[in-house]
Amino acid sequence: MNRPGRARVAPLLTVVTAALLTACTGTDADQARSGATPTTQPTPTVTPTSSPPPSSPPPPSPTASPTPSTAAEIAEAVDKWYTYGGETAMVSLTKEARNAESDRPREAFELVILDFGGLTDALSTARLMGPIPDPKTQTAWAAAIEHLDGAVREILDSVPKGGRTIQSPQETGQMLRGWSTFDEGIKSLKAAQALLNRRFGLKPSVDPWEAGA
Repeated sequence: MNRPGRARVAPLLTVVTAALLTACTGTDADQARSGATPTTQPTPTVTPTSSPPPSSPPPPSPTASPTPSTAAEIAEAVDKWYTYGGETAMVSLTKEARNAESDRPREAFELVILDFGGLTDALSTARLMGPIPDPKTQTAWAAAIEHLDGAVREILDSVPKGGRTIQSPQETGQMLRGWSTFDEGIKSLKAAQALLNRRFGLKPSVDPWEAGA
């Protein structure tokens, strides 16, 4: 599907899905990665050669903005988040996720074009918005961002290597896991939108899930 004008951060990748679409076992590389032990850098120890000279007391720290605690304060803070960019970020992420889902392979040996450039841009914008001031809604929103980002990475990593265009059973299994993670991201995104509507009466003027929105 051509989408003129969309920024392309991730490259366009052509993939032919393998026949074993039901394969869900991980690769040996996956297992090796999961068992890898991160290298810990030693913390340097600094020994002072002399006592530091006396210094004047530090200036008082600026007073931090109070965290909204009452229902009215939370509602006001959420409304500001939504008005000043939150709605735009959420609608954009929804549309790009819907566009990316349309490229999902539906059958074995189907030629697909993986274009996650628009979704990657929308995820970056969503992160810049900062947390939603309502913990329950923020949990769903953060899960949506995390799952969709992880799905993009896993699906792109399942692309055949070495000039091949047909996926191996292991690569197909990895792609399936990536799309499963993508589905979890969609569920969390819809949950965040539902919470904003139910708890604060906030919803976009046009439903971004509708075709042609």
